[in-house]
Amino acid sequence: MKYIDVFRTSDRNEHSIIKNLFDEENLDYRSYGEATDNATNIGALGNDGLRIEVAESDREKATEIIERSGFLGRSHNIKRPERTVRRKPQIGKWVIVVLAALVVLVAIILFVWFMSGN
Repeated sequence: MKYIDVFRTSDRNEHSIIKNLFDEENLDYRSYGEATDNATNIGALGNDGLRIEVAESDREKATEIIERSGFLGRSHNIKRPERTVRRKPQIGKWVIVVLAALVVLVAIILFVWFMSGN
């Protein structure tokens, strides 16, 4: 039997509620990530979160239950996020002016210190 990913979260409470709702409706599902979540207590983020898969024949019913629960407006069709182009941070002109002023201030302090004649 083929299973389809329908729900993913990093919140163990949401995960437990959805599992309970699926149990009440006698849906055939698999749950992943709970062992890592319990061991690390960080929402199973190391293994792509807590997720639930349902049998392909139960997909529509699972989607309806998830929508009715209010956690999602639609079921997850989980895919790996595409890599986005990382933007360079924009440094304002004021940052450059402040850094230049600090350099000048340090240069003045060093000049006065070395030229004091002591």
